[in-house]
Amino acid sequence: MQQPGSIGQASSRPGPEPLRDPASLRRLLSPGSVAVIGVSAEPTRFGGRTVTNLVNFTGQVWGVNPKYAGQPLHGRPCLASLDEIPESPDCVLIALPREQMMPAVEACIAKKVGGIIAFASGYGETGLADRLAEEARLRDRCREAGLPLVGVNCLGIVDHVLKAGVTFMPEYIRMTAPAGGVAITSQSGALGYALMQAAERGYSVCHMTTAGNATDLDVCDLAAYQLSMPECRAVALAVEGLRDGRRLLLLGEAARRAGKPIVALKLGRGDAGAAAAASHTGSLAGSALAWSAAFKRAGMVEVEDFDALLETAALFAKAGKPKAPGVAIVTASGGAGIMAADHAEALGLDMPQPSAEARAVLEAAIPDFGAARNPCDLTAQAAGNPASFGKCVLAMMADPQYGVIVYPQVYSHQQTTPGRIQEIAELTERGGKPIIVAWIPEQLEAPGTIAADASPVVPLFRSMRRLMNAIRLWHQYHAGRDDDAVARPAGLDAALAALPPGPSVLTEAEAKTLFAKVGVPVVEERRAATAEAAAEAAAATGFPVVLKLDSPDIAHKTEVGGVKLNLGDAGAVRSAFAEITASAKYHAPAARIDGVLVQRMSQKGVELILGGRQDGQFGPMVLVGTGGVQAELWKDVVLDIAPVSPARAEAMLRGLKGFPLLDGFRGAAKADLAAVAAAVSAFSMLLAAAEGRIDEAEANPLIAGEWGCLAVDGLVKCAG
Repeated sequence: MQQPGSIGQASSRPGPEPLRDPASLRRLLSPGSVAVIGVSAEPTRFGGRTVTNLVNFTGQVWGVNPKYAGQPLHGRPCLASLDEIPESPDCVLIALPREQMMPAVEACIAKKVGGIIAFASGYGETGLADRLAEEARLRDRCREAGLPLVGVNCLGIVDHVLKAGVTFMPEYIRMTAPAGGVAITSQSGALGYALMQAAERGYSVCHMTTAGNATDLDVCDLAAYQLSMPECRAVALAVEGLRDGRRLLLLGEAARRAGKPIVALKLGRGDAGAAAAASHTGSLAGSALAWSAAFKRAGMVEVEDFDALLETAALFAKAGKPKAPGVAIVTASGGAGIMAADHAEALGLDMPQPSAEARAVLEAAIPDFGAARNPCDLTAQAAGNPASFGKCVLAMMADPQYGVIVYPQVYSHQQTTPGRIQEIAELTERGGKPIIVAWIPEQLEAPGTIAADASPVVPLFRSMRRLMNAIRLWHQYHAGRDDDAVARPAGLDAALAALPPGPSVLTEAEAKTLFAKVGVPVVEERRAATAEAAAEAAAATGFPVVLKLDSPDIAHKTEVGGVKLNLGDAGAVRSAFAEITASAKYHAPAARIDGVLVQRMSQKGVELILGGRQDGQFGPMVLVGTGGVQAELWKDVVLDIAPVSPARAEAMLRGLKGFPLLDGFRGAAKADLAAVAAAVSAFSMLLAAAEGRIDEAEANPLIAGEWGCLAVDGLVKCAG
């Protein structure tokens, strides 16, 4: 994958820190032995609770506390210090307050332990300068010694395969579900615990980590380790933020190499962190959109609801790859089938009608008051003829149109529902396609749900909307990657050389000259400092023309009356010149006014916005949207990390709600999509190659038609 900042001059920003080698974390995250420093006799204290959570762990466990030396605590030996342990523990949990951390860390370094987990809080999360510095010293010391650290201010880790509950969350021993294919990584300890508790209802989890302050290891390091586990088939990732968001792309590469999906949730999606900017792009490209773009670029599956995280991860862990785009609904309730079909249709899922072969089986098995179609209503008679369910499901699975069967379970019955889940698992194995259970009953935790959550092949959702959205994401994920090949524009070096050395805002003419150098088509224009010069320029250009204010100090010309359209003769041009300059002086008396730009009225087409900005997490990002100067009103935009290939640029355009306008809406001519995509790609190359020297850039509007595309306005804000 093309990394941001890999084109052009040497980057002023160093590349992202590589992910930690999973092999170097194995002793810490899948330990064979555990020591708990700070264990106490009180079972509710963090150290005591951790030892209690290790009761089913088959490896060696030692407590360390000189106060209880020589006494067994919670069924494990307690020693005075690490020195008394006859071997080097794989994992050391430090259950001590911040003030006592460094001596314990030094003892771990001397003992050559595999790694440490630190519960202690009161570090950088306080925002205090001395605590931030103290946390930095801890990180530096651990890295200098090659001692990996989970935490500080974390809840710990669980290797559910080994029953190693190295955590103070209560009653891990109640989580008796078999170790399964989903791994959980959460920055928030509380939310990680909340997700892990699914194991109490039967949900199969193989591993859980919580990063806390991510003093050393962050969620990317932890999730990358989980990808290396043979038991892991998908990762559920809950992230709040990263010191360097580009590490998310490295994690995405690791997931691609492992062939395992990551289902991600961004916590804190508000745009409050997006400062007001000179361009429309700055106000449109908020933090939530930037993170969504990064997840997509990393090849991850983003969900927007916490409730959807584990359910969607389970689908990816259990379902394999789609064999066809069609969705078949088989149910014993006509109402449930209608509900399922409504949600499928709302999300644009394909619901073809069964083939003649499948229909013949359905008609033979279903009463005439049922529905031998899609959705397929078996009616309540299916309970009296159990064999009909399997026959109908297998018939739909054999139909090559369908890649997945949705089965709404409309009631919960203690005696029969677990058997139905078992039958679904067997049918899945026979038919080779997933059967997803939509759990309708308000009896949310029942033998049926437990059986499905524990099954390695039966996904279960407690919301029809989440189920259908997960199918949509499943198809998108497996649809294949866009071509990432990016060609270097011939004029890129010249464009970079034209950037000013210090902070500045380029004039519209300067900005468009810059865009033209890298291959973005721009409107032909002439500069005029007087009304007479403007009239002469208009005559040479050809009427009708547009006059625009030429000022380096006014970014949005329309807001100060600085644009006049469709001027048909010299007199109209002279009058417009006077009106523009007078209005600009009135609204911005301190602004420099160099005259006007004279442009021929552009051809008709669809107005787009093409913009870019520097993101604090992910570096240069490119934005496309519909609406042109009304972009902030429509807020129909798509972001990606620069640079993007023409194929990725076309995918961005197709992702717009307004894409039908480019695709010949209501008989209009189709825009030259290849030309627009090429312009977006070239623009993104400039952003990436500038290596942070461009804060914001915008071609707005970029007009697209069957004749190609044309940037008729431009803005560049340089950082220097």
